[in-house]
Amino acid sequence: MRWIAACLLLVLTGCGFGTGQVRLEAFVELGSAPLPAGPKAAELGTAEGQEFQRTLERAKSSNPGEVRAALSFAPAADRRAFAFVKPGCAEDGAELTIERDTLTAELTGGENVNCATANYFLTVFSVDRDSIPATPTLR
Repeated sequence: MRWIAACLLLVLTGCGFGTGQVRLEAFVELGSAPLPAGPKAAELGTAEGQEFQRTLERAKSSNPGEVRAALSFAPAADRRAFAFVKPGCAEDGAELTIERDTLTAELTGGENVNCATANYFLTVFSVDRDSIPATPTLR
């Protein structure tokens, strides 16, 4: 029961597997062009991360230099990095929630804005290596 209470308090910084610190390392607006088929989330520094980067390089991003820089992020040895692409409107930030073995990225900000066309956003988070399982589910 004590773990559940701690989980409720730590939802913004992570809970479930551990209580490691989550940091938003990059937040890049990609624009409204449809993205090519491919992964929507990946751990950086892995084969899936490389495929994720190739997918975004094929996209007609409004900020290719920022995308490249964000996906080049290399965490310290005691941390892991995860990238997500999320649809939104006029958001200005993101949060990562860790629940058991699942990492979920959510966009934040931009409330009360009507959008005629969805925008896409790239987020990169780093997490303490010991606070998450070896193979988390990314959403």
